[in-house]
Amino acid sequence: MRQILTGLRRDRLLLALCATTAGLVLWYATAPASRTAQVVTAWVFVAAVHICLIGITRSFTRTPGLPAVARRFWRAVLAGAIVYLIGDLAQIVEAASHPALATAATGGKIQVATLSAGSAWLMITLLTAPLGLTTRRERLRFWLDVATVMVAAVVVGWSLIVPDHPAALLDAAAPVLMGPVVLLLCVFVVVKLTMSGTTLFTRSCALIGTAAAALKSGADGLGPEQLHWFLALTITAHAMLTIAVRITHLQVLHNPSALETRRRRRPYSPLPYGAIVVTYGLLTVAIWRQETATIPIALAGAAISTLLVVLRQLDAFRENALLLSRLHQSLEQRDTLAARLQHQAFHDGLTGLPNRQLYSQRLDAALAADGPVVVMLIDLDDFKPVNDAYGHAAGDALLKVIADRMRACVRETDTVARIGGDEFAVLLSSLPGGDPLEIAARIVREVEAPVPVDGGVAQVGASVGIAFARPDLHDAEALLREADHAMYAVKRDGKGSYAVSPG
Repeated sequence: MRQILTGLRRDRLLLALCATTAGLVLWYATAPASRTAQVVTAWVFVAAVHICLIGITRSFTRTPGLPAVARRFWRAVLAGAIVYLIGDLAQIVEAASHPALATAATGGKIQVATLSAGSAWLMITLLTAPLGLTTRRERLRFWLDVATVMVAAVVVGWSLIVPDHPAALLDAAAPVLMGPVVLLLCVFVVVKLTMSGTTLFTRSCALIGTAAAALKSGADGLGPEQLHWFLALTITAHAMLTIAVRITHLQVLHNPSALETRRRRRPYSPLPYGAIVVTYGLLTVAIWRQETATIPIALAGAAISTLLVVLRQLDAFRENALLLSRLHQSLEQRDTLAARLQHQAFHDGLTGLPNRQLYSQRLDAALAADGPVVVMLIDLDDFKPVNDAYGHAAGDALLKVIADRMRACVRETDTVARIGGDEFAVLLSSLPGGDPLEIAARIVREVEAPVPVDGGVAQVGASVGIAFARPDLHDAEALLREADHAMYAVKRDGKGSYAVSPG
């Protein structure tokens, strides 16, 4: 930043523009010369300023590494400056020929036409510049916001330069609506820079340009009746615009990335809301002052601004409803996914039965409840020959059938879990309604029933070990260990039956 400021202080063109402008303002402040000298000097200076602008923008467009969008914009500025210069030269002739006319100071028909044409060209360039907006809704909201700000700018321009007598309304409408008021163009440019992601110039340029627009608006508000101040403010505004461009050029030369496209910091801009406040504020002032020429324009601006804001809010409501709908869908999907993951984490993927972890949790909870707890461990007999004879697919199908049969053998409050390849476990709850030994016998019978599989009929048995919780055996691991011992006792005695832990 210090290097940039040093470069600005050493730039001869920038120093010359500042010094000449300051000198002319001081000269106009003293009002030493005739009207002819004042108006001709002003337009000669404006023409010289636009010549400088042409040179600066021509050099700017040739800057290496300049983004394509910015290069296109500054070429349009170059073309606009040439058009402005043509109007300036014509205005010098008119000011010298008819210095007493009001248009000698404010601008004749040729000057107004060229200024309007140049401004329109820049407007078209800005309208067609990429906005960095990706969706139709974003573009719609952006242009509604810009339209709101521009309506306020028109009302401001009208309020500043409309004459007090309604007879000249048509003459007043031309400078407001056709483009010579620099405020309208500058407001549009700054609005677009602030609200979109496309950077065509630096922040310094925007600030100085806005200040120049304010000065030009102040000059138009004064009118040519106070000629020396009107001309002083007018030349200062033109000079400041050229100074802003020169500063931007120097900043880009020092930092080639100064005009890179940036992301917007906020998804909204306060400018449209500020514009609404300004529009209604000017309407209030016009009514209070009984400005009959301004009230209809301010009222129309307020109505249009209100309509634009209503449309903007309706679009925002639709977007909010869509976002809420998507949020609800996302939450439902999240809950569904969480439930699925929860189920997968605690259930066997093949049979859908609870796995060892969930079985252990339920067993711990049952023991903590201090009720009667019965544990069964079940190992399938002769399951490996089924896999060897019919394949693993047949073995998986057999496990699914056996899991369903075991579920049918117990109550809804009981738990059947798969804790290993061909090992199952049953937890009988404390609720009455089932004899553990009868349930074990039923499981043995159901498991032994033949199961049709691909390639034949498979048949396995079940060895069931049973353990009852008791005051001296209230530990889950110890209880499972006793059931395991009972199960292996069944296997040693010939399989296909059940046994109760002797403890």
